[in-house]
Amino acid sequence: MDLTTLLIVFIAVTAVAVVLQTIILAGVGVTVLKLGKRMESMQAKVNDQVLPMVEKVRTLVDQSVPKLEMVVNNVSESSAVVRAQADKIDGAVTQIVETVRKQADRIDVMTTRTLERVDSTAATVQNSVTTPIRRIGGVLEGVIAGVGSFAGKRKERAAKAGVPTEETAVPNQDMFI
Repeated sequence: MDLTTLLIVFIAVTAVAVVLQTIILAGVGVTVLKLGKRMESMQAKVNDQVLPMVEKVRTLVDQSVPKLEMVVNNVSESSAVVRAQADKIDGAVTQIVETVRKQADRIDVMTTRTLERVDSTAATVQNSVTTPIRRIGGVLEGVIAGVGSFAGKRKERAAKAGVPTEETAVPNQDMFI
């Protein structure tokens, strides 16, 4: 093969490649045009439907932000008030508990003193009342013993005279059924 033939084949192959590239570029161009038209129709739908909705959302957010800030401020203020009130309640409860403890201690001291005084009074009463009663009882026992002794002498005289006494009488124990 000579050089001219080789050059012609090379030019033919290059021409076919250029034609193929032109066809492919034409196909890409047509596809890009179709996509452009679709994009325009989608852009129109977005402009008609989505953008108004985005504007409404933006308006709603713009209106809601101050209200939300106010709610957050109110909640934080309320929590501060609740904390302060809880602290006051805690202080009051602590004070009440302390007062109750003090009163319970006072009642305990008073009860202890009262019981000690009752015991002391009972001991005093026992000593002041029972000691004289014992003495009186001793005197009475002495009187009874004296009377008994005197009565015993009478029994002896009666026994000598033959008069039956309780001791000489027949016991009733054997007769009891």
